[in-house]
Amino acid sequence: MLAELATAVHRGDVTPLELVEESLRRIDGAADLNAVIRLEAEFALAAAAAHDRTGPLAGIPLLVKDGPSVAGSRTTVGSRLLADNPFDTVDDVVVARLRAAGAIVVGRTNSPEFAHTLVSHNSLHGTTLNPWNTSASPGGSSGGSTAALAAALAPLATTSDGGGSIRIPAAACGLLGLKPTMGTVGRNHLPRWIEFSTQGATGRTVADVLLELQVISGPAPGDWTSVPLGTARLAPERPTRVLACRTFRADVDPVVEAAVEQALEVLGSDGLQVERVDAPSSAAELLHWFAISSAELAQSLADRRDDWHRLDASTRQLVEYGAAITTEQYIAAQRSRHALGERIDELLGDDAVLVVPTLNVQWWPPEGPAPDSAGSVTGDPTIPVNTPELNSTGHPAASVPIGLGSTGVPIGLQVIAPRFREGLTLGVAQLIERLQPWPTVAPGYEPFPIP
Repeated sequence: MLAELATAVHRGDVTPLELVEESLRRIDGAADLNAVIRLEAEFALAAAAAHDRTGPLAGIPLLVKDGPSVAGSRTTVGSRLLADNPFDTVDDVVVARLRAAGAIVVGRTNSPEFAHTLVSHNSLHGTTLNPWNTSASPGGSSGGSTAALAAALAPLATTSDGGGSIRIPAAACGLLGLKPTMGTVGRNHLPRWIEFSTQGATGRTVADVLLELQVISGPAPGDWTSVPLGTARLAPERPTRVLACRTFRADVDPVVEAAVEQALEVLGSDGLQVERVDAPSSAAELLHWFAISSAELAQSLADRRDDWHRLDASTRQLVEYGAAITTEQYIAAQRSRHALGERIDELLGDDAVLVVPTLNVQWWPPEGPAPDSAGSVTGDPTIPVNTPELNSTGHPAASVPIGLGSTGVPIGLQVIAPRFREGLTLGVAQLIERLQPWPTVAPGYEPFPIP
C-alpha cells in the first residue's frame, strides 16, 4: 500500500495535500478511539503544499508515537511530568529518515506513561480503544499507532519496542509488527531502557513493513549498539525449519493455542518442516528483564524524584520497585540475559525460526488491568505476553496476524529469527499472508484510498 500510494503521488494521480487532508478527515471522524492525541495539521498542510513529490514515501501521512522527538512538536510520553515540555528542536533519527523519504507528520499517537505497560492509557491523554472491539485495549505501548493503522487513519505510524511494545499491540490490532535486531535501527537519543528499546516497523502488509524498515534502518552517531547499513538481511527469506513452542509461560488460552496450531498447519502445508521444542525461556527471564527495565526507568527519572507522586499509579509502582533494585540484582539479571541469548542462538542456528504465541491471552480492558490468567492458570502476573525476552537478547521478532479470538480481537503469532535475519521473520509472514490472508483494516473502517 505504501509503495502504491507513493507511486500515485509520483505520477500525479493524487497530491500530498489531498492525502494529508484525507488523513486529517479520518482522524477527526474516529476521535472516539483516542488513538491520535495531538494533531500537527497546520504544519502538515504547509508541508504537503510545498512537497516536491519525490521519495519512496512521497506525500504519505505519518503519525508519530508520543515518544520519539519531532522538531516543532511537543513530546510528553504520556506523562503529566512532561506536559509542559518545550517543543522539540531535533527529529528522532527515525522521524528524520521517514521525512527524508517523503512522509509528512500529521499528528502524535497515544502511549502509556513512559511506555511502561501493555495498555495505552495515561492520566494526561486518556485511553485508546481497539477499533476491532472498543471494549478491548489495542495493547501497548504503541497502541495509539496500531489502533490508528488498524482504523486506516493514516497509512504509516511509528512504533517502538522495549518489552513487546510493537508486537503486543500489533497482535491485538491485527497487524504485522516487527521488532528488529537491536542495532539495526540506530538511535540518536538514548532511550530510558538503554539496551532494550528500538524503533521498528508495523503495517498492514509484509510489503509495507519491509519498505518502512528499509527506510529507517542504519546506524546513528553515538549509538554503540548500531551496526552498519546492510548488516541485517531484511528481504523475506524462507527458513529451513520452524521450531514451535507452546508458550514461554505457565499456560496459554485454548483459543489462542488453536489459532497457532492452525497457522502451523498452514506453514506445514507449504512444505516447511515444523518441529516441537521446549521453551528456551520462562517467567524467571521475564523477571530479570523487569528488574533491569524498572531500574533503568527509575534512574532516568531520578532528577524528578520529588515529582514521582504525580506519576500514574502503575508507573509510580514500577519506578519505586526499580529504585530498590540492588547492584547485585541488576548484574545478576544481566548475566541471565546473556545466558538466555546463548540458548536461543544455539536453538535457532543460522536459518531456523522459533514461533510462539505473541500473547497467551485473548484481550484485556482498555484501561487494564493486565490479565493474570490463561488456560488453567490464574493469579500469575507474568502470564500475558511472550515478548520481553527478545528485548533482553536482541533477536528480531515479529507478530503475524493469524485469526480472531472469541471477542473479535485479533490473535498474533510471534516469529523469532537469528540476529540480523529479519528476512526470515518476514518470510514466514509472507507465507501466512499468501496462504491465510488477514484483513488489512478493522471492521467498520475503510482502507486508505489508493487512486
